[in-house]
Amino acid sequence: MPKARTLFAVSALLIFSALAVSAQQAWYVQSADWGAGNRRQDVTNTVRRLVSGPNFKANNQNMGVDPYKGADKTLRIIGRDRNGRVQTFTYKEGSTVNSSIFTGTQWGGGGWSGGGNKNFLRIVRATYASGRNSRDVTSQLQSMVVNNRLNIVVNNQTMGGDPAPGQSKQLYVQYEYNGNRQSRTVSENSRLKLP
Repeated sequence: MPKARTLFAVSALLIFSALAVSAQQAWYVQSADWGAGNRRQDVTNTVRRLVSGPNFKANNQNMGVDPYKGADKTLRIIGRDRNGRVQTFTYKEGSTVNSSIFTGTQWGGGGWSGGGNKNFLRIVRATYASGRNSRDVTSQLQSMVVNNRLNIVVNNQTMGGDPAPGQSKQLYVQYEYNGNRQSRTVSENSRLKLP
């Protein structure tokens, strides 16, 4: 009887492990930024390169830049799975990024990719600003993309804060769609529709 219970327990563990592995999915690194507050640096290409190797630490050395000296920084990775779902992964400075859950190359074949789906929308850079006061909202905008479309009203709430209280602001967006890089400027309280 004890052998039967042990065998059952081992079998259950193996089945559970197999299900867990099959449930694990890879997330394409759609965009990534590194920093703190409104001082963030786009590190998308760096992270895409890093995830093709072993696990790595979220730190200035691996990111290649220190956008905010003395501040505790975070690495934000916006990933997209084969079904088009978007998720943001946040890593505190010094923590380890599990490379096995990410891919730096877009899905090929029947999935979505730069080649398989030319209508892929990627926010390259976005800044909400008035004069010298600005905030980087690249990751924020990318996380609002639904079905490769972005349709929002540009205001302090949707942009996550007011970089210049009492002043009129504009959103500057650089994006890629259909294989082409384009840019758009939208005034505060106006609607941004991409593409």
